[in-house]
Amino acid sequence: MEFDKQDCMNPKLPKTHSRTFARYYALRLLYQLEISERLLDDTLAEGPQALPQDDLEDCLHVCEEKAKCEQYNFFDLFSDDPQGYALDIVRGYEENRSDIDMLLDSVLDNWSLYRMPPADRSIARIGAWEIMYNDSVPDSVAINEAVTLAKEFGGEDSSKFINGVLGKIASIKNKDD
Repeated sequence: MEFDKQDCMNPKLPKTHSRTFARYYALRLLYQLEISERLLDDTLAEGPQALPQDDLEDCLHVCEEKAKCEQYNFFDLFSDDPQGYALDIVRGYEENRSDIDMLLDSVLDNWSLYRMPPADRSIARIGAWEIMYNDSVPDSVAINEAVTLAKEFGGEDSSKFINGVLGKIASIKNKDD
């Protein structure tokens, strides 16, 4: 996948809405937990900069202007430990990991959760948790926010894929209600 130099020089930054920003933070943290294979509390004890920037290359966009690129430097935006809704998402996912992962696996057609890129997997987990476990967020908002994350941090077709996966989860939830 090729990216225009302008994509790096004029990146999309997180919206100012606090829950939207919290989702960005949750993505960073879930991704960090997966790459480091560490527990949440251990990662939080290390501080917000525990993941080396080079480890992000497997997940985020490839860009020749990496030093100036907000797609890479995005994860440096968080200078404080996560609080509030970001931790609610990550702890909520951690508490319901097996159910969420099993649900995601069940809606993936001819695909496996662990074949997904780590960023897409983390985004799907955020959206699935919000749909299934957070009644204060409408399903359509959870899906839209996850699609936005996928457009910014996933591959070329990630947003469509995430939209379809989370749409199926919302249908399952609404069928059960």
